[in-house]
Amino acid sequence: MDRVRARIGDKRVLALVKAFLKAGILTETGTSKETVTGTPQGGILSPLMSNVALSVLDEHFVKAPGGPQSTTKQRWTRRQKGLPNYRLIRYADDFVILVSGTRAHTEALLPKVAEVLSTVGLRLSEEKTLITHIDEGLDFLGWRIQRHQKRGTVRQYVYNYPAKKALRSIKAKTKALCRMNVSLPLAVLLHKLNQVLRGWTAYFRPGVSARTFQYLRMIVWRQVFGWLRRKHLGTGWKELRRRYCDGGWWPHDGEVVLFNPGSVVTTRYRPRGTTIPSPWPSTS
Repeated sequence: MDRVRARIGDKRVLALVKAFLKAGILTETGTSKETVTGTPQGGILSPLMSNVALSVLDEHFVKAPGGPQSTTKQRWTRRQKGLPNYRLIRYADDFVILVSGTRAHTEALLPKVAEVLSTVGLRLSEEKTLITHIDEGLDFLGWRIQRHQKRGTVRQYVYNYPAKKALRSIKAKTKALCRMNVSLPLAVLLHKLNQVLRGWTAYFRPGVSARTFQYLRMIVWRQVFGWLRRKHLGTGWKELRRRYCDGGWWPHDGEVVLFNPGSVVTTRYRPRGTTIPSPWPSTS
């Protein structure tokens, strides 16, 4: 609240934010439970308050030696002296600190980060905090980011592709949808599946996702045909294909066709780091 007050002077807005924080949560039994610390998981205010609180990290790394405000010469000089350079990548309460240095430099950074977070009453989660090399890879915002040697060459590149956790999540969602009542028309199921599949593939389109999309295509096809076989018990493959695929293999119901994840064209690009312009003005 102190950080909010530093930017907002309207007492009505401050009172509204405070009311959100003290509103409590509704339990499964229908009773209200008081929230002593933090914001409710999934609350509409949680992402906003995460950005407000964790902006202390942004401010720390902007001013830190070897941070984003260091010049190319300054970063080169630090490398020559065996000193690390840093970059902070943050989205709400998820963040990655990139360190150009040794593992010892990274381990020495953890207490500093914990100290900065403690100023706003936060602490690092030991379970979620990981120190890893880019060759070993990391998961961030659903992406698996890892450096590999390019096939047929000796050069190495950083690749980003859908993480296994993200793939398990979309498989679980489509499986849950395919458990809906088989008495409903196929078009209802296809509408719901298409919304989920279009959103997921659009998010993972700018990466090395073609194989994942093809795999998801196979999984969804099996799930839909499993639903159709439960809908028409005892009906053979030939009859199902005639009724729902016009003799082919891809299901549809009238003009509603199952979205094909394998048809999505990926857009590959090289990460440009800090050369991507930021729409937000830097605060002094």
